[in-house]
Amino acid sequence: MSLSLRRRERARAAQKAGVAHLEASEWEAARVRFAEALALDPKLAAAHIGLAQASRNQGDWPESERAARAALEARPRFARAAHYLGALLVEQDRLAEALPFLQAAVEWAPEVAQHHRDLGVTQLFLGDVEQARARLLRTIELDIHSHEVLYTLIRGMSMDDPAAARLMQVVRRLAERASELPDAERAQVLFSLGKAHEDRKEYDEAAEAFARANAVKRATLEYDVGAALLRFRNIEATFDAGLLARLAGQGAASDRPIFIVGMPRSGSTLVEQILGTHPKVHGAGEVYVLPQLLDGSSGAGGAAYPAWARTMNAADCLVIGQAYLDRAPKGPPGQTRVTDKWLENFEHLGVIALALPNAKVIHCQRDPRDQLLSCWSLLFSQNQEYAYDIVELATYYRGYRALMDHWRAVLPPGLFFEVRYEDLIAQPEAQSQRILAHCGLEWNEAVLRFWESRRPVKSASMFQVREPIYERSIGRWEPFAKLLAPLFAGLVGE
Repeated sequence: MSLSLRRRERARAAQKAGVAHLEASEWEAARVRFAEALALDPKLAAAHIGLAQASRNQGDWPESERAARAALEARPRFARAAHYLGALLVEQDRLAEALPFLQAAVEWAPEVAQHHRDLGVTQLFLGDVEQARARLLRTIELDIHSHEVLYTLIRGMSMDDPAAARLMQVVRRLAERASELPDAERAQVLFSLGKAHEDRKEYDEAAEAFARANAVKRATLEYDVGAALLRFRNIEATFDAGLLARLAGQGAASDRPIFIVGMPRSGSTLVEQILGTHPKVHGAGEVYVLPQLLDGSSGAGGAAYPAWARTMNAADCLVIGQAYLDRAPKGPPGQTRVTDKWLENFEHLGVIALALPNAKVIHCQRDPRDQLLSCWSLLFSQNQEYAYDIVELATYYRGYRALMDHWRAVLPPGLFFEVRYEDLIAQPEAQSQRILAHCGLEWNEAVLRFWESRRPVKSASMFQVREPIYERSIGRWEPFAKLLAPLFAGLVGE
């Protein structure tokens, strides 16, 4: 047996061991074995991919990307490597860089549904709706059970579309055997069914499907709305007028951040799309930075947030503000401002006022009946656990609104501007002017053509902001008023 053959056999044995460690979620052990395999045979492309996976699971993004690129160098036209690299870049919001790798994966292995799915979703994020739709239709031809593809297609398709009737048939067939499907797919099918019925103006059937879908989804979650209300009350008690006055103006001086806050389905993506079309603004989407800084933090004696904030001093304000600025995304040259649309930052307006006193905040609001119906009828990609039960959704909404009332009473004037979705729809130019003025940005006509922007949009409103402003979502709640009376009770005019 030649030495080279022995090396290859040892390399493959190390690779096999690495795969076993991956399957057992033993990331460091997997890295060691894949590195061992590659030391013996640098051309072992599958070991490069294994190393990329193990590194990604340990949070080592640069090493994961390097290993994925090395796999492509070791084996050109390796579809699995191209797909993995593309997906990795998408996770880092490097969508334009990801696109050619995802396209290559589809070209090299067109029989794999996941390749079509991930390319279609990325095209959708980038605003290429027609190409995305065609790619996602091909995905379900290959695998009807592909994750959330059917739901995405139904959400983004008019019932007048030639493909809509065929999709409706598929959804009906799957719904008939919903009890046989895994929970995640059953929820997707039922939410799809509800959306299809609503588009066909079959409101009773839509309401029944949405109710079933929410019940399925809620059963998979461990959630306590009472804990959210307690957190809101603790924040309110901590960030009182005295604390805010004592530390006013002590944080980082930068005016770069523009925070967009509120509840989901409030028009926040439209507001960000308007701002992101301005040449001086980088629309960064949902930036999970401030919660990371606060949620795992502790103060004297191990006190958790928000309790430790009661003893904040000027140095704390500066440290938190600078840490946020260091971690927040930076746009290309010339884009001196950045939007952060992590909506739950409405909880942290006290921290923003102290740590980033020159930042601007836009609070998005909407008729709560339309807003909460939209939440209840939507399968969110993450978070929003409160949205799948009518009582919990209404309870959470009231807690959010009480906290916003507190901020209005104690925060310094000029920190946040409130925009109503209905006003923005009725008066797009006037409201856009007010939004820009609040942010200290000069007027630019380009913001009125926000739908032409090619900036990536990954929120649930990715279809809507690719169109000019329309009114069809206003009053959506009316056909569902009877069913959702417990949700709507007392919400308007409180």
